[in-house]
Amino acid sequence: MHLKELDANLIVVLDALLIDASVTKAAARLGRSPSAVSHALANLRYIFNDELFVRAGQRLAPTARAKELAPSVHIIVSGLESLLRTKEPFNPGTQERTFRFHCPEMAELYFLPKLRALIQSEAPNIHIERSVTNTEIMFENLRRGQTDFILIENEIMDDIVDMSWMKLTEETYVTLTSKKSEFKDKKITLKNFQNLPHIITDHAGKKNSPLEQTFIEKGLERQNILKATSSLAAVLMAIEMGVLVTVPLLHAKLLLNHVETAEVTLPFNVPKMNIQLGWHRSFERDECHQWLRERVEVCLKEQA
Repeated sequence: MHLKELDANLIVVLDALLIDASVTKAAARLGRSPSAVSHALANLRYIFNDELFVRAGQRLAPTARAKELAPSVHIIVSGLESLLRTKEPFNPGTQERTFRFHCPEMAELYFLPKLRALIQSEAPNIHIERSVTNTEIMFENLRRGQTDFILIENEIMDDIVDMSWMKLTEETYVTLTSKKSEFKDKKITLKNFQNLPHIITDHAGKKNSPLEQTFIEKGLERQNILKATSSLAAVLMAIEMGVLVTVPLLHAKLLLNHVETAEVTLPFNVPKMNIQLGWHRSFERDECHQWLRERVEVCLKEQA
């Protein structure tokens, strides 16, 4: 392939397809007809000698070659946009926007207040809200612009073609029990562990989280694994029942200010909890969006 075969318009089309995973949406983004974008895609396939995108239901999935090209394509188009930009440098203090986060209930307590405090002096008119939406449609809400960010605990989700992800931190777990429990301040034996009910959080109804799978591998029967909808509910259940509960340390730090419990030590190591931030690629080069992503990263790392 020679450079003369590839013009800037084709690179811009490829960038839009990588972001939107749809000929129709890419056409709308670029102000072109779907047939023009389809024609450009045909030229790109010829130039790169690769399909670049294959149909996956209602969306286009990038091939391995397209994924390889994506970082360079985004950099090239971003550079072109910078050359053509005539506006003033980005200033968060002049922005008036509201960003909505889809996040677990506990994150509304340990994360959102700290993020608001972090950005307040720099950007007093940027507002942060929690998006209370159904988990099943959270990605569609991102695509429609009804939600700006997804904060996900305990899952790595990097296979959705029109989403970008940032791993923010790894969080350890802590095991607690009632201060009246006979096991308080003790190292639990494997036999004790296997015979005691144990409460964990539900993680949006998903089976076999890494924590749950580890417990099963260590001999805890499924009927002894109880699930609560949040860490707060899990801790209160454990106190009421006098059993064990394992929650992320971030959650425990917050709860221990209000609920009296005792920490115990399990006879094995448990996996860490990953915290990821996700957003739709259409906002990849939005300067205000990018600025806030950087503040989110700082906020979580300060708490780790």
